[in-house]
Amino acid sequence: MKRFPPIFFILFFAQLVFCEDLTIAEYIESAKNDPRITSKKNLSDSFESYSNTPWVKNLEFRSETGNFDILEQTYALRLYFRGFGETKATREFIKNSQNIYRLGYKSARSEVLLERYSAIVYYIQHKKELKLIYSMQELLEDKLSVTEKIGAMTAETTEIDKMDIEDKITDFEMKKIELESTVESIENTVRSDMNSEKKPVFDKERIISIDGIEEFADSLGEISGASKTESDLQTLRAIVARNEIALEEAKERDWLKYIAIEYDTENRNDRPSRGFSIGFAISIPGFKNNQTSILKKHLKSLEETSEFDTQSRIKKAEIRSALIMLKREIRQYRVLAERKKKVEKSGIMSKYSSIEGVNPLMIIKLKERILKKELKMAELELKIYERYINLAYLSGMYEDENGRNFLYGKTE
Repeated sequence: MKRFPPIFFILFFAQLVFCEDLTIAEYIESAKNDPRITSKKNLSDSFESYSNTPWVKNLEFRSETGNFDILEQTYALRLYFRGFGETKATREFIKNSQNIYRLGYKSARSEVLLERYSAIVYYIQHKKELKLIYSMQELLEDKLSVTEKIGAMTAETTEIDKMDIEDKITDFEMKKIELESTVESIENTVRSDMNSEKKPVFDKERIISIDGIEEFADSLGEISGASKTESDLQTLRAIVARNEIALEEAKERDWLKYIAIEYDTENRNDRPSRGFSIGFAISIPGFKNNQTSILKKHLKSLEETSEFDTQSRIKKAEIRSALIMLKREIRQYRVLAERKKKVEKSGIMSKYSSIEGVNPLMIIKLKERILKKELKMAELELKIYERYINLAYLSGMYEDENGRNFLYGKTE
């Protein structure tokens, strides 16, 4: 029995370890570990340490020496208090600020998912375009060869004809280099996101079909400018703005500034006067110092509300425009697909291929026309998928944490 050298097993296991494939589901699932998402969660959790706000603002110990005599010493303990209602207002402010960061987690998650869906779609469609470009280059090389042969025998072709074909080959070569560079860049981004050397196999997976995307477009119905998370965030920002104003007003109600307990060790007129005393300070109401600050916060809240309403209207118009463009591009895709189907049914390629003595350039030109249509369809597909994932993002669908993968769906 023939024995395999050890190096065979080393290479075999290296292939198993380093050449694993990365699926769409794995890439999307890993989004939860993105630093932009985890940082939002950490920021939200950090508020827990500030949730307890005692009524006593500060505790101060004082010591005074009379006549530079250590025996004439006065000790005091002062308790400074927050304004009436300040503790409650502070707690409300912290709680609602924490909720804003919790909702910020959903917004960050949506942005990360959009980036990952975009990377997947571009990877799949560019790989598809690359295959068609390779086929087109081979076909044009054949066309150039046939043209040169015909030109050597007859005057049917000229140098200009050959130069035109060479220019087309160059154009496709440039496009191929551009797409290969983009695909490589996406692969590097995916590996970086995953912190892994796994190779993406996105182009080998079945994703939602054009029919599925059309159903999605038809199901959108009445479009709201702001997603649920954005609306909730705006509501919370308005509440936090009111909390800030209430907090500023509560700080002004610090009528009881402090209470002091003192112990005096000084002797006066040869009589002992050591003993405890108590004192306090009261702020006289009516002298408000931070009205300007309160006014600024109120105006800022109104500006934010106005800005939110404006952005919601702009976004609503953007969604409607994107939806119209998506439906238009789907109709264009259907026209090209139907035309391609008719050409395939007509059997024109078989017909001309079976005719004896037919000019081979005619067959090549027919193939070239078909490939051009397929390339046009691939370009339209990319636009449709790109429009689809952006519409899902704008509509707030990535905010749902039910684990749905928007690139899986009804397939053809």
